[in-house]
Amino acid sequence: MSGSSRTDKNSGNAGIREFKVAGFPLPLYLGILAVTIGCMYTGCIPKGLVGGMLLLMVFGEGLNTIGNTVPVVKTYLGGSVLCILGAAVLRAVGFFPADALEIMDDFVNRNDFLVFYIAALICGSLFNIDRDLLIRATVRILPTAVLAIAAGAVVTGLLGMLLGNTFLESLLYMYIPMTSGGMTAGAVPLSAMYSSVLGTDPGEVLTRIAPATVLGNVIAIILGGLANNLGERRPELTGNGRLVNDGKPVPARPPMKPTFQSLFTGLIISLAFYQLGALFHHFIRIVPTYAWMIILVVLVKGTGILSEALEDAAREWGQFAIKAWTAAALAGIGATLIDLATIMKTMTPLYFLIVVIGVLTITLTAAFIGSKFMGFYPLEASIAAGMCTTNMGGSGNVAVLSSAHRMELLPFAQIVTRSCGALMLTLGGILIQLLA
Repeated sequence: MSGSSRTDKNSGNAGIREFKVAGFPLPLYLGILAVTIGCMYTGCIPKGLVGGMLLLMVFGEGLNTIGNTVPVVKTYLGGSVLCILGAAVLRAVGFFPADALEIMDDFVNRNDFLVFYIAALICGSLFNIDRDLLIRATVRILPTAVLAIAAGAVVTGLLGMLLGNTFLESLLYMYIPMTSGGMTAGAVPLSAMYSSVLGTDPGEVLTRIAPATVLGNVIAIILGGLANNLGERRPELTGNGRLVNDGKPVPARPPMKPTFQSLFTGLIISLAFYQLGALFHHFIRIVPTYAWMIILVVLVKGTGILSEALEDAAREWGQFAIKAWTAAALAGIGATLIDLATIMKTMTPLYFLIVVIGVLTITLTAAFIGSKFMGFYPLEASIAAGMCTTNMGGSGNVAVLSSAHRMELLPFAQIVTRSCGALMLTLGGILIQLLA
C-alpha cells in the first residue's frame, strides 16, 4: 500500500514538473511570476519595452494557460477570453500598482505594441490567403455587415426606449457608440461631435456613451468563445477559419519552414506596409492607417508584385507574432482598455440585456445573410461581419478572433471594423443635428 502511495505521489510530482507555461516547467514559471510580482510591488519593474513586455507576457501566459486547462473555464471562456477579462479584473481590484499599470499602458497604447502586433497579423494573414479567395470574400463581406448593423439598429433603438430614451437617443447614445469602431477612433470623436452640436462638455458625453462601447466589445469577445464551442459541436456550420463556402477549391499553401532570416524579412515587410499606410493617411486622412495598410497589401497580393519567398516570409512572421505575443496583447487589452469600473457605473440589468440583444441581433443577421446569400460559412460570417462590428477597433478584432480561435479572419474583420466604424461616425454626426 505504501509503495503504491509513493508511486502515485511521484507520478503526481512528475506531472507537475512536466506541465508547462510559456515553455517553462510549472515550478520555474511560478518562480518567474513571483520575481515579477516582487519587482512590481517594490517599484523595480523597468520602464519601456522591457518592463511592459515582461509584465504582459508573464501574466498573459499564466492567464492563457488557466483558461485553456481548467475544465469549466476552458469550456465557457477559454484562454483568450480569460486573458482579457482576467487582466481587467486584476486591474479593477487594484492588483496592479499604479506605476506598473502606467508601464503597461504606455507600452500598449503609447509605445504602440498593439500596432507592432496587429501589423504583423494583417500582413501575415493577407499574404496567407489565396488571391482569388481574397477578392471573392472582400466584395461580399461589407454588404453583409451593413445589413447586419441595420437590423441591430432597429432592435436596439426600440429596446432602448424601455430605458426612457427616444428611439433616436437610443441610437445616438447606445448603438452608434457600440458600432463606431472603438474608443479612440469611435467614442472619443463622437463625444466631440455631439458636444459641439449640443453645447455640452465632451467629457460628460463620453461618460454617457463609453459604457456601450466597452460592453459591446466584451459581449462580442464572449460570443466569440461561444461560437468556437458551437463550431466544435456543429462542424457543418464552420469553415474552421475559412470564410467563403462557394464550392470553389482553394489551393493548399505549403507548410511553413521559418528561418531566422525569413522572420527578420517578414518583420521588415510588416513594418514597411504599416509605414506606407501611415504615409497615405498623412495625405488622405479620412482613410485610417490600418485601412490604407489593408488596401496596399491587397493590391500587392492581387498583382503578385512580391515574390513567393517574400510572401512566405510575411506569413511566417505573422504566425510567429501570434504564437509569441497573443496572450500578452490580450492581457494588455484587458489591463489598459477594458475599464470595468466605467461599465458598472452605468450598468443596470436592462441596459446589459439591451446591449446583449443588440450584439446578438447583428451576429445572427450576419450569419443568416452571409450563409444564405453571400456564400459564407455561418459561424465565420457571424464573427467577421457580425461580432467585429461591435468591438473596439484593431485591438477588439484581435480579442474577438482570438477567443473564437479564428485569427485567419483578421483581414476581413479589419475591413468591416474600419468601414462600418466610419459609416456610423458619419451617421452619428448627421443624427445629432436632430437633437440640437
